[in-house]
Amino acid sequence: MTVKYTQPPIQRSQDEFNEIDYQVMGQAFDLHNNMGNLWDEREYRHQLAVKCTAIGLKTFEEVHVSISHNGFCKNYFIDLLINGNIYELKTATAITKNHEAQTINYLFLANTLHGKIINFRPDSLKWRFVSTSLTATDRALYSLRTSTWNPQTKSALKIPTLLNDLLDAWGACLSTNLYKEALCHFLNIHLENEHQRFTPLSPNTVFHMSGLSAQKNNLRNNLQKYLNTSRFDELLWINFDQTQIELSCLHHSA
Repeated sequence: MTVKYTQPPIQRSQDEFNEIDYQVMGQAFDLHNNMGNLWDEREYRHQLAVKCTAIGLKTFEEVHVSISHNGFCKNYFIDLLINGNIYELKTATAITKNHEAQTINYLFLANTLHGKIINFRPDSLKWRFVSTSLTATDRALYSLRTSTWNPQTKSALKIPTLLNDLLDAWGACLSTNLYKEALCHFLNIHLENEHQRFTPLSPNTVFHMSGLSAQKNNLRNNLQKYLNTSRFDELLWINFDQTQIELSCLHHSA
């Protein structure tokens, strides 16, 4: 995996992470008590960085991380790296699954196991530990299932090879949107934004990517309904279930 950092995260044990985190959270509580909950995320980020630096913690803001492969490159920015620990700061009503997924993606990119989300918007400071037991070695042991992959569109025939190449380079379990952007890049498909639900591959074909471990049959049924009421003849579906990746073709049923 070709990943570059302006400052490298450090892989720490849970106890090592907690020892640093105890100091960080003391500063975060003090900051929330003094500043209240109405500032923007960047203000909390900067002030927490200042406070952590003042007590001797090596702190970096907006740490640039880039991941690349064969001419494709994606850039990310970790909010705070404190003594090698990853912190994501939020000013949201609540910490969401999307926030967790973002942080997990950073852990995998950094090949580390522990991080934390701190939310300054609620009246009382909120936080959530984000951890994983999956190592880079675990993520390299992926399975690509193509038993129901029979696309009619020629360009779609390249997708299993392209995806296999990406998984060999990066491993599984990274952000689904990252794989989607990379595939679109190599297929020369215009992607309006990374959250685009359906991406046209040809005038007759559209593809969709998901990251589900449960309710896959429910999504399959709804994808078929979408296809049946759309102008497309086939829908290509790629689902990432941790290290199990399945490629399916759905065809319009008149």
